[in-house]
Amino acid sequence: MAATGQGRVIGIDYLRAFFSVCVVAVHLNYLFPSLIFSPEHFSEHTFSTSDFINFYVLCLAVPVFILIATYLYARKPTDFNGLLKRIGRLTRLLVFWSILFQVYYLTGLGAVKSLPNNFRDLGLYVMTGGNTVYYFFLSLALVTIVTHYAMRLSTPMVWGLFAASTFLVGVLPILQRKTEIVFLAHHANPLNFVPYAFAGIGLSRLMETGARRQMNLIGLACLALAIPAALLDWTVYVDACFFEVNQFAIPAYTRPSLVFLGVAVMVLAVQTQRLGNSLVAFMAFHSLAVYCLHPFFVDIKFKLIEVLGLTQPLATFVPIIIVLGLSYVGSIVMPLFLRHEMIR
Repeated sequence: MAATGQGRVIGIDYLRAFFSVCVVAVHLNYLFPSLIFSPEHFSEHTFSTSDFINFYVLCLAVPVFILIATYLYARKPTDFNGLLKRIGRLTRLLVFWSILFQVYYLTGLGAVKSLPNNFRDLGLYVMTGGNTVYYFFLSLALVTIVTHYAMRLSTPMVWGLFAASTFLVGVLPILQRKTEIVFLAHHANPLNFVPYAFAGIGLSRLMETGARRQMNLIGLACLALAIPAALLDWTVYVDACFFEVNQFAIPAYTRPSLVFLGVAVMVLAVQTQRLGNSLVAFMAFHSLAVYCLHPFFVDIKFKLIEVLGLTQPLATFVPIIIVLGLSYVGSIVMPLFLRHEMIR
């Protein structure tokens, strides 16, 4: 059985706490970027420790949060009305935070002027949550729908669809390179996250039946598969075309390596027997608020570097601590003015 406290899966609390910090680090421009971030010199890049941290730890945050959601949804089945309630909440989160951020960042009417004027741009605008980090809620809503209906399938079919959808994720970057269709390997493409619907269902069924050995085998297999999959990231996938939507020359989430790593991490988390603590519980409880609030404080990094004259490594870690702190303060204060479901 998974270690739980008051009905919570302690391992999942650790994931929420850790990866909420990773989300902030990503949006503060990653840790010590390598040449893969340079449009002029990415072809000279060699894999480094910072690449491992940036692309296999920090970039794992969004996939893991989606996998957590599908796993918990599958563990507690609901009817169609329950699905509608869940989708309604995600839609409210998407609309509220994306509009609020655009009004804040673009100074009121600038948000209106930024609206797209053709169908292609409109599609990307909607998919990306108005070019904000809140595309997460749209992707999560669509993956939740897939999870809801896929729960009716047999276990072999669920894992078969996991394999097929992971293969699709692997093909999308190649298709983007050949077709120049930006949508295909876009970081906000919901297809990036479909495999986590099937993985969440499969893992929840294994936990329910107590099949620890099978779950461990799946975790080890995914960990082993992540290694050859990662080779694609630094060979087949490296291309200047990905700079159109990323800060680097590889896809952000359209990589099977992240799918396999996400499943392996989840297998470990749901079986952890480690006791929780108050700090982890606090960070896990406020993880949604951190996601929603931290974009409003990201620009503070540049002010801090300028005013305090910060150099590395302080220029990287001090802004992360301050942005996290401000997000936690906001999480405590804002429920006094907002409905709790909009921030927790």
